[in-house]
Amino acid sequence: MTSQQGKQAFNTGVRWLAWSGALALVSIGGWLTYIVVLNRPAKPVPVPLLTVERGTIETTINESGTVELRAQQTLQSPTEGAVDQVLVKPGDMVKAGQVLITLRYPERSTALMDQQVAIQQQQITLSRNRQRIIEDQAQLQANEQQLQKLSALAREGAFAQQEVQQLENQVRDNMANLRDAQSETRTAALELQRLQIERQNIQQKLKESTLTAPINGKVLNVNVRNGDGVEFRTELLTLGDPRQQLVKLQLSTLNAALVKPNQLARISIIGPGAQKLNGRVQSLYPQAITPETQGQTREGSSNQSGQARVPATVRLDNSRHTLIPGSQVNVEIILKKRSNVVALNTEAIQSAGSSPFVWVRDHQGKAYKQTVTFGLEGLMAVEVTSGLRPGQQVILPPPELPLKPGIPVIPKTNK
Repeated sequence: MTSQQGKQAFNTGVRWLAWSGALALVSIGGWLTYIVVLNRPAKPVPVPLLTVERGTIETTINESGTVELRAQQTLQSPTEGAVDQVLVKPGDMVKAGQVLITLRYPERSTALMDQQVAIQQQQITLSRNRQRIIEDQAQLQANEQQLQKLSALAREGAFAQQEVQQLENQVRDNMANLRDAQSETRTAALELQRLQIERQNIQQKLKESTLTAPINGKVLNVNVRNGDGVEFRTELLTLGDPRQQLVKLQLSTLNAALVKPNQLARISIIGPGAQKLNGRVQSLYPQAITPETQGQTREGSSNQSGQARVPATVRLDNSRHTLIPGSQVNVEIILKKRSNVVALNTEAIQSAGSSPFVWVRDHQGKAYKQTVTFGLEGLMAVEVTSGLRPGQQVILPPPELPLKPGIPVIPKTNK
């Protein structure tokens, strides 16, 4: 080998050693970098946090209803006729017995006058019959006294027997006439009684021409005007007692099975920001009502769904005069309620098979799974009977980043 060749081989070896050393240094640097990255603390994940607190859990059902006043009713025409005069207007306060509307029934007035004439004629007939009884009784008494005298004289021979016989015949005729008069008097008295009863019936019907308030209350609506013709059972006027407000409901059969009288209820006008009023279930109809039988009951609002419904009534605790009769309201009936229990928002609940759990942030700021058991379960929150205590921070898992046990978390701030 020449010196030139040796020199080239040396240079090649040097270059190979240099590249090998560089490669070794790069490999060592890569391993060191991997170890550093692997052992570097994970970046905390911002998550929404809920602090566990004590609260109230409720199970409820929601229904819509119609506001009414206590004893609210619509008065109807008792028969065909015409409105003579309307004496009240919507909003008027009335007292029981006060005349509200008068109706005209000319044929009834005519019938009453005819009946009065018939009664007067019958009274005259009865009076004559009674006078006839008095006269027949007097004649009979006189003839009986005369007969006694003649009979005594006839036995002494002073009078002929034929005269006594004639007087006896007269007495028998007097007795027959008296019996006839008494019979006719009884018949006339019965006829007078019948006519008087008919007059009372006519007078009662005439009283129906005056529509009076059955209760102390407030006039809500008047459906007729002076001179209007009305049919039998035409709705004339609606009134109710404003001292107490009610809500009429039409419950589904499933909800009705859960409702009992005296359960608490919250009432609010349908719409945002409505004030809630408290009340209680006052009554529950004993059977479901179909649209075909709805008209046979006066309970609740009309059923337009075609399904069987159970009418129910909710009574407001206090009449605030803020609910307008006829308005639609939302009624939240409280079925069960537990106070001062550990309450948890349902958003925080996770599920692994049949075991529910929540993510909890510990004192080191790391997430871990906590198995929980529930008691009463409401719509938005549940009662936690084990697994959590007040003051703990529960994580609302972010959907974009699955959590892992031990991962550090920090409270998420709203920007």
